[in-house]
Amino acid sequence: MRSERPSRAALAHVATVLLLATVFPSQARGFPADAPLARQEPTVQATGNAALEAAPGCQEPEPPRRHPWLALGEVTAVNTAVWAVNRYIRKRDWAEVSPEVWGRNLTSGFEWDADKFTANQLDHPYHGGIYYNIGRDNGLSYWEAAPLTFLGSLQWEVFGENNPPSANDVINTSIGGLAVGEVLYRLSSMILDNGATGWERGGREVAAGLLNPGRGFSRVVRGEAWRVGPTPREWTPAHFAGFARAGFLQEGAGDAGQEGSGRFVLGLGMRHGDPFLDDFRKPFDSFAVDASFIVRQGHFLGQADAQGLLAVTSLSRRPRWQVLLGAYQFYDFVDIGNYQVGAQSFSGSLLYRHELTGAMDVRAALDLRGVALAAISSIPSETNERGYDYGPGVGVTLRAALGSWPWEYLGVELETSWIHTLDGVVKDHLIHEGRLHADIPVYRGLGLGGSLQLFRRDTLISNERPDPVQTPRFQVFVSWH
Repeated sequence: MRSERPSRAALAHVATVLLLATVFPSQARGFPADAPLARQEPTVQATGNAALEAAPGCQEPEPPRRHPWLALGEVTAVNTAVWAVNRYIRKRDWAEVSPEVWGRNLTSGFEWDADKFTANQLDHPYHGGIYYNIGRDNGLSYWEAAPLTFLGSLQWEVFGENNPPSANDVINTSIGGLAVGEVLYRLSSMILDNGATGWERGGREVAAGLLNPGRGFSRVVRGEAWRVGPTPREWTPAHFAGFARAGFLQEGAGDAGQEGSGRFVLGLGMRHGDPFLDDFRKPFDSFAVDASFIVRQGHFLGQADAQGLLAVTSLSRRPRWQVLLGAYQFYDFVDIGNYQVGAQSFSGSLLYRHELTGAMDVRAALDLRGVALAAISSIPSETNERGYDYGPGVGVTLRAALGSWPWEYLGVELETSWIHTLDGVVKDHLIHEGRLHADIPVYRGLGLGGSLQLFRRDTLISNERPDPVQTPRFQVFVSWH
């Protein structure tokens, strides 16, 4: 979708999602944020009557019927409504389409558009999440809803605007929509209660619809918003926790000889499920989301990332340690002034956990990533007015932490990626990100901590030395868990 300025709707929605997650969903079905822990694994694996007792009110209904054609019709209706608003109310030039425009778009091939970074890397994944959730609410699985998300994006690119179809839009909307959409689906599930009636039912449906518009629209179309019935047990995760951080951020300017500035920063995040403690069955049964918001002109969301487990199998299991082999999907968004990176990627991952005393443990992960598409800030030129390049790549990430689920007391993350430029300045990029953080418990759910981060980009040009840009960040904060 074309945008003359980045939409603030997706930014506001990210903040709302994470804020609701830290306050409401962790109490949705009576599961404390920190229970059950490592030494209570039998309760997580409970089945039959024991499982129903552990989650009162959560009955298992019949498997949902699939409605793929209804889902496609709803996606078409959403695209038509969005186009009509832009064409007849907002009077956007790019919304003036005709059969001649459609024919040209069907035969002209794809381009790389010049929209702003936030529009392409944040707004498009959010819109893809709407398509995806229409599919999920119509009984489709993660894998089955993926083609619908692609079709919704392609339908808009060809029929919804008079610009040539954009390759980066289709990729960001389709792949990013899977990650953003499944996170919204899981969180809205924690709010919904099919057995509720009256004002409680109405309040839950409205809250879930605001959190997840695609699903809310679909539930109204099919009458599920008011139909009373059993609530699937899978809507209640065995482990869930939200957390928040507030503090002071000192951010480097990224250029030698320039002094950075200090700002207030708010961090929000959540942990849903655990690959070591829970019975993994479906993609995103375990996922994590983190975001930081900074008060400054022109920028609000500084960083956001989501990682969802797609599949996992055990390689080795001992009384006090485990090794797993997993596959993850990653969504990354970094916008800190002159350093911008947005990426859609997948990984094969080795996961390790070693139990210590009590509920404490040490965890580590090694991710080998394949980057489907990354956007990396660069110097604008006559051929690249966007100010950032597009391309695929590969990367490796090392993560390690000491803590007690979901609280990480000490942690380190190191990541290196190589991105091959397909569109933009004719250069490849090396991206390095490092983070060292501490978050020490002080009183009950309160903690004190700090972190040191370094972002570095080396732009590679043949027969020339790398052109590095690096941005250090240091912050101190008070945390709530």
